[in-house]
Amino acid sequence: MELQTINQPEVAVPPFIIANTVESNFYDLEFKHIIPVFAKDNEVAISHVDFITSVHEAVHQAFTGHTIELPEIRVSHPVHGRIPEARDKKPAELLPHEKTLYYERMMFTMRVSSITKKIGGKEVALTVGGVKSYHWDKLSGKRTLQEFKVFVGFQVFVCSNLCIDADGGVRLVKTDNLDIISKQTYAQLSGFNYHSFAEKLEELHHQKLSKEEFATFIGRVRMGYYNPSMDSKTWLGDQQMAKVVKGYYRDPDFRGDANGEISLWNLYNLMTRANQGSYIDTILDRSISALEMLSI
Repeated sequence: MELQTINQPEVAVPPFIIANTVESNFYDLEFKHIIPVFAKDNEVAISHVDFITSVHEAVHQAFTGHTIELPEIRVSHPVHGRIPEARDKKPAELLPHEKTLYYERMMFTMRVSSITKKIGGKEVALTVGGVKSYHWDKLSGKRTLQEFKVFVGFQVFVCSNLCIDADGGVRLVKTDNLDIISKQTYAQLSGFNYHSFAEKLEELHHQKLSKEEFATFIGRVRMGYYNPSMDSKTWLGDQQMAKVVKGYYRDPDFRGDANGEISLWNLYNLMTRANQGSYIDTILDRSISALEMLSI
């Protein structure tokens, strides 16, 4: 299905996730990638293309008349295969038409660029996106419900950091029906008060930590990562917090000021920037927890 009535971004922006991902596009997903199946009954799984299309339809219904950009798509964990006729060939001997490929994990965002705010001197745009990983599904068995995550929040133009809140900003959809994805996404977007969320982010700009308070915060977050009662998959680790400390001194957009003070907005963006190195299946949870950490 073709994505229509959406505009291509005019200016190249940094990727919203780095980790081990590569850039992809709608055409490649639809025409160059195979679609995995449930092994026991050979029932086809919902493809990345169908997931993106369902969310896209809901976005246009929820934000009729607004400018919605083409989705930015990142994929990881390739699953390679080959056609039966090439079963005896060495990998280097395979011809392009003899290879098969799909990616286990996929994440996309689409910005509603006509809904923008300015926070801390930086422009942010309302953004809707989704996360899918086939390792959440039991593809080795019979067809069952698949898991999808849909989110809405703001994306910072200067760095593509995603500002996501768990309260209404993220929805886990378990289904084998595309219509359910579209309907639940529409319900989520219709009920999301982006004005209120923008005000919440604006409040962070007016709250500051001293250098000593910043150091205490870094220590408490690092302790939390090793706390056995915490889920380390949803918590920023040592390497990521080291990037936050580096950014506190050197980041041109969000570093501390000459007095050593840093706003919670800048700190939050240092954390979400560090989170761009997370894998597709953990970045969303860690993005949410980054906002929650500011209240610890």
